[in-house]
Amino acid sequence: MSQLTAKEELLCRQFSEFTSASPEVSAICLRRNKWNIHTALEAFWEDPEAFAPPAPQSDAAAIEALYTKYKDDDENAIGVDGLVNFCTDLDIDPSDVRMLVFCFFLQVKCAVRWSKQEFISGLTRMGCDSMEKINAKLPQLQSDLVSPSKFKAFYEFAFDVSRAEGQKVLDLQTGIALWRMLLDGKFHHLELWCKYLEEVFQKSITKDTWKLLLEFSRTTNATLSNVDLDSSAWPVVIDEFVEYARAQGAGKGPIVID
Repeated sequence: MSQLTAKEELLCRQFSEFTSASPEVSAICLRRNKWNIHTALEAFWEDPEAFAPPAPQSDAAAIEALYTKYKDDDENAIGVDGLVNFCTDLDIDPSDVRMLVFCFFLQVKCAVRWSKQEFISGLTRMGCDSMEKINAKLPQLQSDLVSPSKFKAFYEFAFDVSRAEGQKVLDLQTGIALWRMLLDGKFHHLELWCKYLEEVFQKSITKDTWKLLLEFSRTTNATLSNVDLDSSAWPVVIDEFVEYARAQGAGKGPIVID
């Protein structure tokens, strides 16, 4: 940053405010886009990892030692007991959204079972070879999800890793808990949606419903006045939610959720 002009430093600060990117990443993205902040923001939100600095060197033996510490005694993987110990050492509750984010960047196939390859490859990509480095990395991983496309990938990952083994659908209560975790502050009618699911819908969640609810949350306004049920392409569960919400008074002022 010391080699930047005053104007470039200002652009970097503005870029960081918009994206939560580090000063280093802000400078990389802006420099590649000829210091045009608008094109730089578009490029970053499309693929934030393209502008990440090279991963720091990590100690392969230290990562292997971490894996050995937490892996199950009778299986070549880190299972539930190891994950609980891992979270305890990080001082993070296993249900904390940061652990789901960590799983996403590890690229695991199951949230409660990490293979040796997934764990070691993931930590190597992150440049983390100690618990202290993992803890310090977590805020950056969360900030990387500011990109709409990256968040969408994370959101869909959450469905896949949270299903019961062998199931194609998501248990209703698990889905509600995940929606409250992932869409808090992102969906005007989140609590009303959860109430509708619990009191009216009362079924498991399909992947189609899961994926389209994110799009619905992004494209509908607070009053649902831009939803035309006569020409709707939303799944039936969302159409019926809109009817339910309007009957509850959506668009006529604040709705009180009992």
